Amino acid sequence: MDSVTRMEAQDWANVTKAKRRARHKGVDVEPGADAPVLAAATVHAVVHVMSSLFEAAVRERPPIVLSNPFADLDLPTVPPSPIDFYSHDEAAALLLVLERDYPPQWAALVGLGMWPGLRPGEIFGLHGDRVHWLRNQAEVTRVLTRAGLREYPKTRKSHRLVPVPPWQMPRLSALMTGRPMTSPVITAPKGGMVDDSDFRLRIWYPAIEKAGVRRLPPRAMRHTAASWLVMDGVDLYRVQALLGHESYATTQKYAHLAPDAHDKVLESWRRTGDARSGNTKQASG
Repeated sequence: MDSVTRMEAQDWANVTKAKRRARHKGVDVEPGADAPVLAAATVHAVVHVMSSLFEAAVRERPPIVLSNPFADLDLPTVPPSPIDFYSHDEAAALLLVLERDYPPQWAALVGLGMWPGLRPGEIFGLHGDRVHWLRNQAEVTRVLTRAGLREYPKTRKSHRLVPVPPWQMPRLSALMTGRPMTSPVITAPKGGMVDDSDFRLRIWYPAIEKAGVRRLPPRAMRHTAASWLVMDGVDLYRVQALLGHESYATTQKYAHLAPDAHDKVLESWRRTGDARSGNTKQASG
């Protein structure tokens, strides 16, 4: 590991960027012109893994290496991914199927995902003692990860108090009947913590197929919550606080959905249109 230099790491990233630009223009680039061109997101993922390995090596006692050559590299820009979210009709169709054909915890899960916008791991990690039952609120302090339940969520702002729709509370309350408040609200079919992969394959995708709605991953519930709020005129700062986004830039990707997003543009067009009409009238007079 100590033979890898920062210059070599940056050179690798530069070659991938050069290949991508050239392939976009239909031109091959040497060296390794026949090698597959890595997507920008893949380059970021590779660098993240390598950087994590080197950081661990630096922290060893004694250190295996003295520095991390993959830290703060100049990497290709990852293009923004489209925001896919469900319409109100699609959400209603999905809830109908879940209420009719599935155990009650799965409709409750969608209620927490598409309205307060909790991450799947936050929903699976929500315990009864973190629900403020009389105030219709949930305190997000635990998250279920692949490594198990973690006491603190993804980022500092992920630890938050969120409102829960009043119509959702009876569902949550029914799930906790006869169970200790220290247990998870949403459980696996046989009890215990939910396995995310099992939920996707056995519940989520079969249910959306039955409902006849688009096949989007469970994280689309969170996009749905944010999109509905922004389209209804809720300001981005409140949406950021609800969803627990660490960066305001993350919330801004929903800005184009705001009802007044293009007001200034439309107003300008109306003014220039009026001016043109006036000029036409004067010319014809």
